[in-house]
Amino acid sequence: MRIAICTDAYLPQLSGVADSLDLLATTLRQRGHEVRVYAPNFPGVVADPHIVRLPSYAIPGSARSMMLVFPFGIVKKMRVFKPEVIHVNTFSTAGMAGLYAGWRLGIPVVATDHTSPSDYLHYVGLDFAPFRWSWRKFAAWFHGRSAVVTAPTRHILDELARYGMHGVPTEVISNPVALDVFRPLPQKQELKKKYGIGENAVLIFGRIAMEKNLDFAADIFADVAARMPAQLVILGDGPYRGALARRLDEKGVADKTLFLGVLRGAALIEAVNAADVCLVTSLSEIQPMATLQAMACALPIVGARAGGLPECITDGKTGFTVDPKNKNEFVKKIIALLQDKKLAEQCGKAGREAVQGYFPEHIAERFEQVYQKVLIT
Repeated sequence: MRIAICTDAYLPQLSGVADSLDLLATTLRQRGHEVRVYAPNFPGVVADPHIVRLPSYAIPGSARSMMLVFPFGIVKKMRVFKPEVIHVNTFSTAGMAGLYAGWRLGIPVVATDHTSPSDYLHYVGLDFAPFRWSWRKFAAWFHGRSAVVTAPTRHILDELARYGMHGVPTEVISNPVALDVFRPLPQKQELKKKYGIGENAVLIFGRIAMEKNLDFAADIFADVAARMPAQLVILGDGPYRGALARRLDEKGVADKTLFLGVLRGAALIEAVNAADVCLVTSLSEIQPMATLQAMACALPIVGARAGGLPECITDGKTGFTVDPKNKNEFVKKIIALLQDKKLAEQCGKAGREAVQGYFPEHIAERFEQVYQKVLIT
């Protein structure tokens, strides 16, 4: 099967969507399909015959996490490639171009909604109620033009329905997780020493951005550190790093915080394994890849009961979900996991088991079934 994947987020961007789409495309190719990805261009990107790089512009203040893509000639390029299915994954310019190409060329379009658009309007100075409503309505209209809509959690499909998307088949299909890469490692103490990570390490993992609600995470950790010896480990980078560092300094815990930046490969897996608890305070997550990757490394999770997180975390089994405004409950659950090593180990093992269904081969097979469905209807 020839498959065209259109996205406004792709490697080398630091993004869960970028990671998951690269893994999906790679797995589909391994299963014998011809896959071409239409994605943003970046200075210094290495040419790849499987990826069509489109001119793009980084939105100021986003540290290249938000791109405006100019999909010039995409219809002509797809006419040469002759895809049987177009899979759009964002509803910005590249996604719109993929939808348009499907209409022009008579090719069925499958759409996957990875995110709620209103959570990112602050990057363009439009974070106001009328614009949030308009973007949600637009997302519902956009996805309603496709043959099938998928999402990694039910939460976002329900939101699309609330804002007017009806009459389109929907399926919940998780993003894939590289379980052979993200895995528990032995010798935690040696890993802690290697990366300068202390005991009772609370991990914040992923893109450092305003929509991740990280000021609240800093406040939570400050209260944890006031009650017991602990360290905050921040793994990742993004446009909000400076502001977060200032917040941690204001709370008096800068000396108890370790910024590891962006790690890749074995170093990334080792650093995640060296932590003890993963904290997720974001209110905008649909299916946070960093959280699933931490679970794959057998870390217990304490996360906000918001967005798609409750579909990822089984409360009391793989960790805890907490009212997103209840700081004291966050603190209580983190301390419980740090002090009760047996409980933390049980939650970590359960988390590893919970993500077994996200193995890339399984997810690729689910999408193959969707692609086949739209080809015969």
